[in-house]
Amino acid sequence: MSVLEILALCLPALINDAPLVYPDTRSYFLGGRAAVEKAAGWFAGGMSGAGAGQIDATLHKARGVRSAFYALFTYIPAVSVSLWLVIVLQAVIVAAMLRLLFNLVCPGRENWQATAFIVALSLLTTVSWATSNVMPDIFTAIMALGVIITLVFWQQLSGWKRRAVFLAMVGGLVMHLTNLPIAAGLLIVGAIIIHENLWTQRGRYLLIIQALAVSVAALLAVGVVGFHEWTVAPQSPPFLLARSLRDGPGRLYLQENCPGIGLDMCKHLDKLDQATSRFLWDDDGVYSAVSAEEEAQLRAEDKRIYVAAALEFPWLQAKAMARNALLQLITFTIHEYYIPSSADYDRTGMTLHMPDQAPWQTYVSIVEYTIVIGSLGFIGLTWRRGLGRDLKRVSLLVITTALLEAAAGAISEPVPRYEARVIWLIPMAALLIWSASRRGANAAAPASAAPRGGL
Repeated sequence: MSVLEILALCLPALINDAPLVYPDTRSYFLGGRAAVEKAAGWFAGGMSGAGAGQIDATLHKARGVRSAFYALFTYIPAVSVSLWLVIVLQAVIVAAMLRLLFNLVCPGRENWQATAFIVALSLLTTVSWATSNVMPDIFTAIMALGVIITLVFWQQLSGWKRRAVFLAMVGGLVMHLTNLPIAAGLLIVGAIIIHENLWTQRGRYLLIIQALAVSVAALLAVGVVGFHEWTVAPQSPPFLLARSLRDGPGRLYLQENCPGIGLDMCKHLDKLDQATSRFLWDDDGVYSAVSAEEEAQLRAEDKRIYVAAALEFPWLQAKAMARNALLQLITFTIHEYYIPSSADYDRTGMTLHMPDQAPWQTYVSIVEYTIVIGSLGFIGLTWRRGLGRDLKRVSLLVITTALLEAAAGAISEPVPRYEARVIWLIPMAALLIWSASRRGANAAAPASAAPRGGL
């Protein structure tokens, strides 16, 4: 990779004159600090008193839903060097994965062509925005690229490249909880697409399964050691409850059945119409305003209320899930990437400076939508005219990634940042197809070499 590639992927941060930050950036930073201090306390022979209580309180507020791994990935580079190091490391990983994919699709090309491919993506898509943001979002795409490369180009990968891709998958998986189901979905779709010789080609599937297993083990270790809970999402806020209330089934269920069902949530019937973010995070909401004991009770009621409400109002729940998924799929603006934004920080804390959303973000988002829609049209056109086997598989898996990300919106609050972190993979696939066709190469493996029965 070249310095130009790194600079291109960090372009929004360079324009901003600082890494982009988001409200959750501070939580990751403080969570990393708490994790480091707690580990230091263990190695020093334990910690007691006010110091231990303060660290536990910080860990409690950070909550397991925010990855401890990305918290450390944020905190350690920031206090050791600078917050710039966080996004530079993200850019290095993204550039390495994109260069590997380009070389697999277009073998034998000059280095400058791979650089041009990465720079073009940085200028024309949301990849540079996600990379420049001090949030774990870009690791969803990194994980997806690792899975796609493993599934499609397994036979072309040398031993060290397989190990590198494995590390990229594991690293991406532990950075955000939603990456686990997305990876599992890609694995299932990949097995359907590449269904020939499943046993003889089992290596590619086993590597992804191993990455999933290692990631789950790592997340469980955090839950057990840091929170004393056997779960990958310790002390996770009641997301399902908040979503069900906002969508309607949970609100109707509680209004019709409280107080007879004896749930703690029945104490808050006057706040059933709150937005999801306010319910979970604001001081005048429900979850963040109650005691630690009541928080635990609300977490325990989370899935119970969601399931009961969905069973009592199945049509309303189905409509809400479909609406949320569709809204997530078509919402990938850059309105949650803040310019100007910055962070003041030292080893003990972080203060964020963030503006309101600016009109120019709408104009840039219109360009992004045009590029994504045009890329989909180009992929469809080349598919009809005949496309090499490997690029067909890459295109299908890329589109699957976007759909799986949208599916997460069916049970969560649809926000532009979620889809923006992966939607750039569609223009990437289109650019790969165009690059491969420049010299008549449709894919790394010619279509004539495809075994019978596989796509």
